[in-house]
Amino acid sequence: IPVLWGLDSVRGANYVKGATIFPAGIATAATFDADHAFAAGRVAAKDSRAAGTHWAFAPVLDIAVNKLWSRTYENFGEDPFLSAQMGRASVQGYQGDYKSDRTRVAACLKHFIGYGYPFDGSDRANRHIAAHELLEYYVPPFRAAIEAGSATAMESYGVVNGEAIMLSHYYLTQLLRKQLGFEGMLVTDWGEINSQATLYHTAKNVEEATKLALQQTSVDMSMVADDASFGQTMLDLVANGTLSEERLDESVARVLQLKKDLGLFTDPFADPQLATTVGSLQDVNAARDAVRESVTLLKNENNVLPLKVNDKVLFVGPTLDSTRLMGGGWNVHWQGPSNEDGDAVYQGFGDTILRGVRQVTGKAPKYMQGVDIDGEALIDIDNVVRAASKADKVVVGLGEHTYAENGGNIGQLLLPEKHIELVSAIANQTNTPVVVVLVQGRPRGLGTIAQNAA
Repeated sequence: IPVLWGLDSVRGANYVKGATIFPAGIATAATFDADHAFAAGRVAAKDSRAAGTHWAFAPVLDIAVNKLWSRTYENFGEDPFLSAQMGRASVQGYQGDYKSDRTRVAACLKHFIGYGYPFDGSDRANRHIAAHELLEYYVPPFRAAIEAGSATAMESYGVVNGEAIMLSHYYLTQLLRKQLGFEGMLVTDWGEINSQATLYHTAKNVEEATKLALQQTSVDMSMVADDASFGQTMLDLVANGTLSEERLDESVARVLQLKKDLGLFTDPFADPQLATTVGSLQDVNAARDAVRESVTLLKNENNVLPLKVNDKVLFVGPTLDSTRLMGGGWNVHWQGPSNEDGDAVYQGFGDTILRGVRQVTGKAPKYMQGVDIDGEALIDIDNVVRAASKADKVVVGLGEHTYAENGGNIGQLLLPEKHIELVSAIANQTNTPVVVVLVQGRPRGLGTIAQNAA
């Protein structure tokens, strides 16, 4: 029986070498054009298949309510209707006619459900959501993805209203299967069955957690990388009469049906011809089109924008000259490229804002870093202010380091104080208008930046 390979291909095939990385969900939603969600899914599917992967853990359909949450950027925003439209198009992009088209993959709607409202903003924190709010605001994107035919679904980390999602008959059987009509294969999020014993303490050990998950929910597969106990425990439960063979057959049937639909029993291998299309100019242009339409103008006093080719512009800030910071998390690596990786991981293929400026103007832009991305210190601030006073305009690029999940937990929304001080120093010590470009995965507090920026 062939192996089914799945990856978090949430913004293009972001783990496949040379694949085109698309904007994150929040930026795709900012285009208000579902065609971009479709294109991102379509290219991700093709590139995933080129690498021998048959299953994408996407689209991400959580409603991002608490803006502290580190996964805000993965989702299609906070509007249920917009998220539903984007989610529907995304599933269609990933899957298409996946039962006959071997350039497509199985989509996976995630994370069911209520993940986007952690009470303190930290990833996987408990959620407290009124029942009518859950159905009215959180369910619609998942309903749309189910109606679009998503072949698989992933349950959510954590606890909603005191009930662990992983062990919930209501959420994973009554709501997902019976009310919403989902018939596909259901997978856990990372290690979530085992976590019932090791983290949440809703079970005394992993064996009991496995028993409860199988008895109380319709889960079919446990997502783990280094623990094979789920399968053996399931067999042991059947052998000792704790779990019915019919329940085992349900899950086995759904997994085998998925593998059959994906053509794995006929040809489980990658198509070498698809590899020649990875990173094609057509794919790159599709991603660039989405980026262009996602850019959001918040302020433009005295028509300081658009910049003119003849303007004498000083560019300042860490996000203007970095591919990895512009890319964020789920970008080559889970947490995105590290400081040590830098932009070298892209092997010269990544874009930066400064590189785009050079292409438009035909000359190297004047650039100074000004501050580090974490806001620990201002850099050469006196010379930055001096150069700013001689410029027609200053463009300051600020934002966040790369992160995903727990790696992006923060205690407050306000940008680092040194970021705010950088803009204040330029605005208060010169007469040069300042344009601020924010490259970030969630809406951060701006302090005095909003009033100092043009």
